Amino acid sequence: MTGPTHVAIAISCGMLAGAQGLSIALLAAGALLPDLDTHKSIIGRIFLPISIPLGRWLGHRGAFHAFWLWGLVMLAGIIYRPMAMIGAGALLHVASDCWTVSGVRAMTPFSSKLFILFQRSWRFKTGGNAELGILLIAGTLAWTGYKIGTLGGLSATLGYFLKAPKIMAEEYRRKGLEMCSIEGKFRYSSGRTIEGEWLIIGMVRGKVSFLIDEKIITDGNQGELLRARLICSEKQWESVKLNGWGVSRKEAFFLSDNKWFRAKPGDYVFGQVIGEEIVVDLAPDKLDLKHF
Repeated sequence: MTGPTHVAIAISCGMLAGAQGLSIALLAAGALLPDLDTHKSIIGRIFLPISIPLGRWLGHRGAFHAFWLWGLVMLAGIIYRPMAMIGAGALLHVASDCWTVSGVRAMTPFSSKLFILFQRSWRFKTGGNAELGILLIAGTLAWTGYKIGTLGGLSATLGYFLKAPKIMAEEYRRKGLEMCSIEGKFRYSSGRTIEGEWLIIGMVRGKVSFLIDEKIITDGNQGELLRARLICSEKQWESVKLNGWGVSRKEAFFLSDNKWFRAKPGDYVFGQVIGEEIVVDLAPDKLDLKHF
């Protein structure tokens, strides 16, 4: 395969796996490295003083295309994480080269046997029309992976399109203190249904609690979510834990006995407290305020 195809395959696999930023760049770099053993490759032309002697010494698609070599590089990621991405990109390169007509001596120097995927009629020639088709498919997958990444990963993407409350709750749990909302449909125990977008306050026993008409509703108690799509911002809740009680100067929410309560300025708060900005006057002779 040519360099662009190797890079496209590595990026598409990385995107679909949820990798981002530097990890994607390292995967792409790793996908080019095995071709350092030939001066005709993209990376070989860049590093001619290395690729020419390396090619004469090892030959193309020899030891530098060995599974064990890049497997060791990937294992080095246990100590230095970037190496795992580089090794993974290189292993994808070697595996995809096994799909070509000529195959790869992937166990050099322990064996000169060619590793080849599929029967001959299914394999393709490097630089041919079949590879162009693979490049287009890999590019499409990379773009799809990018879109999935912007939505928060595969699970979040499924939740976004399926509007499944359980998937939404699981995705919210992973967000930590990020401020999020629900866009969906809710049915009260009375049977009345409403649709809208509601601010999520937190979770109680795996169920989300959110504001509807200035009241805190917990899914499964006062009713149930029929559809739910998670919408998150870049804002974060402030969170503190009170050892005792205090008086909040600003609007806040606090968790007590597995139930969320809303506190307006001047109301008492205790336990776990969250808010956009927390300002609390502690009660006399009570313990201090502990930030999470």
